[in-house]
Amino acid sequence: MEAKKADGRVQQLLANERTFLAWIRTSIAIIGIGFLAASLHFTRTAGERGDDQIVVMISFTSLLFGLLTMVGGALQFYRTRKKILNFEVPSSTWVVVFLIVIVLLIIALIIMYFVIQINWLS
Repeated sequence: MEAKKADGRVQQLLANERTFLAWIRTSIAIIGIGFLAASLHFTRTAGERGDDQIVVMISFTSLLFGLLTMVGGALQFYRTRKKILNFEVPSSTWVVVFLIVIVLLIIALIIMYFVIQINWLS
């Protein structure tokens, strides 16, 4: 019976490590959105327009939230690891809410950028 508990805990710890790596991939993707927006904008336009500030804001926001996602993923990893070792069930409600807010904010900034682009073209 004790061996089954240990095997289950090992599986949970390994799943926790895979989840942490998924957090790292997610944070890299969030940061990548900012670099993509900036590179597409500044290679396509000459600058001197108001939407340059929005692109910089998208890039900075993506970088900031990508780094926060990395830190949050690391904190969540250690918190979950501690709970697994104590045979407790971890909950990650705040993480889901945090990511939803980040994604909605970045989408809002990108929509704002496209609205300004359309107004500049007309």
